[in-house]
Amino acid sequence: MITIVCATLALLACDDAKNRTVMLSNTGLFSPTLAVSPQIFPQRLPFTTLTTIGCPLAPAFTTSFDLIFATSPGVNVFMDRVTLRLIDGSSVGSSITFPRPALNDMFGSTLIVNNRAFAFRPNFGCGLTLPRSIAADVFLVDGAGAARRMTVSAGFQ
Repeated sequence: MITIVCATLALLACDDAKNRTVMLSNTGLFSPTLAVSPQIFPQRLPFTTLTTIGCPLAPAFTTSFDLIFATSPGVNVFMDRVTLRLIDGSSVGSSITFPRPALNDMFGSTLIVNNRAFAFRPNFGCGLTLPRSIAADVFLVDGAGAARRMTVSAGFQ
């Protein structure tokens, strides 16, 4: 048995691989883990109320922040969807979802290569309570079509 294994290894070591054709296919089942790190900047967000009619308990408001991504070299992903959720401390408040076509309208391409920042300036309507923080559910898709959901959050001043 040992002689057969040694002979096989010796024959493989002599192969120069010039006449070999290898067919590879990507089924998406073994897509590498996305090496992406999202962050909201700044971590303490400004809170600006909007003057609107018809907001009796809590005013409409806006905020501004950058959604920043850092990726490992060679990792190219697309931001496919972003859902911003307001959190008031006792429950989850309202949310806004930006699908990929809306993101493309806002930013052009949503391709993330190395580092990239996306500036968000969402306006939120009337609410029952003022939020304490915001969470961003970010859905990323790689070139093979594998999707990954990541969540980041930040507080309000």
